[in-house]
Amino acid sequence: MKDDIFSEIYITYFPYVYRYLYGLTYHNQIAEDLTQDTFIKAFSILQAPNENIKSWLLVVAHNHYVDYVKKNRRLVFREESLFDRIKTKDFTDQLILNESTGSAFGLIKRLPEKQRQVILLCLVNEVSYQQAGVILGISVSAVTNLIYRARKTLRDLRRQTDEQ
Repeated sequence: MKDDIFSEIYITYFPYVYRYLYGLTYHNQIAEDLTQDTFIKAFSILQAPNENIKSWLLVVAHNHYVDYVKKNRRLVFREESLFDRIKTKDFTDQLILNESTGSAFGLIKRLPEKQRQVILLCLVNEVSYQQAGVILGISVSAVTNLIYRARKTLRDLRRQTDEQ
């Protein structure tokens, strides 16, 4: 019975964890490895699923990513399609999606790390601002501020790209 629950959790939440980690690493194999490690670690800790399993898994994934970066300072990133599955409601988000994959990644990669993390959590994984704050260990107002700054930066970067 426990294996069935874990299988269901894995199948349901794998895409969210993978997209978040891929958005941080831009490397398919590293993201897959980190995702697998995240679920192994999560299942070794998890007693019983609760209603916030998605947020909790993203916290585990974020912490695992931070540990990975500390151990491996040099990451090689590769651009692949990620944004095909994203649903958006905002002009800036739609602007990103209308870009070719390479251009979209080029814009997002130019964001500061915290802004990139918030964009990936809130826009890619559709995590609430409150949940993103918990995952990143910051306040909701800080998340809101980071989203605002990231969107402004993305608009500016897009304009610069258009002018060239």
